[in-house]
Amino acid sequence: MKKIITLCLFVFGLFLATNTASAQQKFSAEVTTAALTKTVELGKALKANKPTQELMYPAFQEFYAKSETLNNSLESGTSEYSALEKKINDRLSSQMNEVLNDEQYTKYLELSGNSQTE
Repeated sequence: MKKIITLCLFVFGLFLATNTASAQQKFSAEVTTAALTKTVELGKALKANKPTQELMYPAFQEFYAKSETLNNSLESGTSEYSALEKKINDRLSSQMNEVLNDEQYTKYLELSGNSQTE
């Protein structure tokens, strides 16, 4: 009986380790590359320092991952697609507003084609 319980606990521990390893590979290579490219590109354009760029990177990772999921899940042009696309864009804009100073954020809005100001 003790061997069965020990075996079950061992298998359970392996499942936990597998889930942790999978979570570390959360984003595809395309998403990671796109996020890095956009971070470097915007970092130069906005004259952002290294710590600011490090905060921009996960925001772009999330943006590209959600955009990829949206494009794979829904048909472009539908009202549901448009609503979710707006939410994704608003989330990125909100994250950039938190990370960047006012001058950088204004320039970010100009570069991204958004005319909104907060």
